[in-house]
Amino acid sequence: MKFSDLSLITLVVINNDHKAYGKLVAKYQSEVRGLLIKLTNGNKTLADDLAQEVFIRAFKYLRTYRAAASFSTWLYRIAYNVFIDSTSSSRPGEHLENYDFTDDSNIDADSVIDLQNALKILNNNEKTSILLHYEKGYTHPEIAKIMDMPLGTVKTNILRAKSKLKKYYNYEQKR
Repeated sequence: MKFSDLSLITLVVINNDHKAYGKLVAKYQSEVRGLLIKLTNGNKTLADDLAQEVFIRAFKYLRTYRAAASFSTWLYRIAYNVFIDSTSSSRPGEHLENYDFTDDSNIDADSVIDLQNALKILNNNEKTSILLHYEKGYTHPEIAKIMDMPLGTVKTNILRAKSKLKKYYNYEQKR
């Protein structure tokens, strides 16, 4: 029997049902981990640690979920907070090493290197905004909720990221 997210959340909150929470984790762990891998520039070990922290925090605060947004939006908000917390406690640029997109067999090696290097020029907010929008398919208002920032700021982050990426690729083509 397939349960909705809200049904599983209800089972967890009311009955402390760990199996129901396990189903939520199984449903979202790949997506959360994938986003964190990209945000940490391919550092899979760090992404795994951060993903674990995301699901620990989600379990701890599940009673605060109000269903004003989808569960995935709420969960990505936690993932974003965990990522930002990890970057503020590490040396600058630590997460910009060893970015690896090789999981996607449709991208050739040169494109992987270009994208790897291109994302390094974006700040954390720009990178998160553009990945959530173009890779995960979230709308600008959804990203604003995930990142807890004004809609205009999200739009600006995406525009700046696109502009920086365009300049980066134009510069690289001239080299």
